[in-house]
Amino acid sequence: MARFITLCSSSGGNSTYIGTATEGVLIDAGTNNKQLTLALHNAGISDESIKAIFLTHEHGDHISALKVFAGKRNIPVYATGGTLSGLMNLGLLDGRFPYEKLMNEGVSIGNMHISHFPTSHDAKESCGYVIELPDRRVGVCTDTGKVTGEILRALGTCDMVLLESNYDETLLDFGPYTMALKARIRSDIGHMSNPLCASTARELLSMGVRRFVLGHLSRENNTPDRAFSCTNAALKHTGAEEGRDYILDVAPVGSMDKCIIF
Repeated sequence: MARFITLCSSSGGNSTYIGTATEGVLIDAGTNNKQLTLALHNAGISDESIKAIFLTHEHGDHISALKVFAGKRNIPVYATGGTLSGLMNLGLLDGRFPYEKLMNEGVSIGNMHISHFPTSHDAKESCGYVIELPDRRVGVCTDTGKVTGEILRALGTCDMVLLESNYDETLLDFGPYTMALKARIRSDIGHMSNPLCASTARELLSMGVRRFVLGHLSRENNTPDRAFSCTNAALKHTGAEEGRDYILDVAPVGSMDKCIIF
């Protein structure tokens, strides 16, 4: 059976396991080695099951465990050329783990095939992923300030999608961030708001996606209830019924594993 496990998901750290009980990949390696190892253990996934790590971009909440976690286990790391350049600048490509640049044809690992698509974020070359399992396709799309046709086409082929629902607009307005940071978050190279996430999920539902997990929620500018309510309302507005036409979950904010077996 396929397993989708959000090991951590928030502005403080992000990592998701996708695969089976015995073989899979990580999308990002945020948080730290101890917490990431513990989350995998709690989910019943051994270190030996991790065959590769795929990075969305080089920001700290997506790579902070990389040096120790991948280095101790010699796990190969895949990323775009821009992200690898960012890792080089950070001094992380020092021989502790093997790495490869993502190519257009994607990567086959065991019985999985992983392809990527560009996202719009203030990083060197951010991306999202589609992981094709023998009988399932899973998409991961976070850290993008806009949703392009290319993103929709990639995610629209999936059975399940992890979709960023980073901030509630009102909480961001009245929150503690500086005006400059608020503008950055709202920009086309920032993050997805709850309404943008909701409209994207509605479009993906029309394309055949039936399972959604909302992730990368801001601790300061969002709540799980607000994220869920916004997207659920948009999906119900189409006439769809939760539990019959779609399933909607919210990844726990922080280092708590949420395992979906499907």
